[in-house]
Amino acid sequence: MDMNTQQLSTFLSSCGGNWRNTLYIHDTERPGGGYLMSADSDGVPVLMELGMLRRLTGSDIDPAECRGEMAQDVFETVYAKYLLWHLPSAQEHSLRALCAPDLEKGVTEPL
Repeated sequence: MDMNTQQLSTFLSSCGGNWRNTLYIHDTERPGGGYLMSADSDGVPVLMELGMLRRLTGSDIDPAECRGEMAQDVFETVYAKYLLWHLPSAQEHSLRALCAPDLEKGVTEPL
């Protein structure tokens, strides 16, 4: 299965098939950019970059229609321990890294 298709499937499964059931996370490096976050059945964050979701679905996605929103630094504070154990590098952009197709639950390969 194509990695984008697999990522989309995982994301939609985690949010019950409706992106409006997610939290919008602002990307501090790209104004207007951001990520949508849900959680899988184990509570693991599942993220999809907003632009990628728009490209894959062809939908006009308005972050204001999400269940809520948070700043990137809030996400990084709340998930600090998770990020420590699941990202290969502390300097890595956490949201972008969690969207990487090769990041599997708890298994990371050096970039």
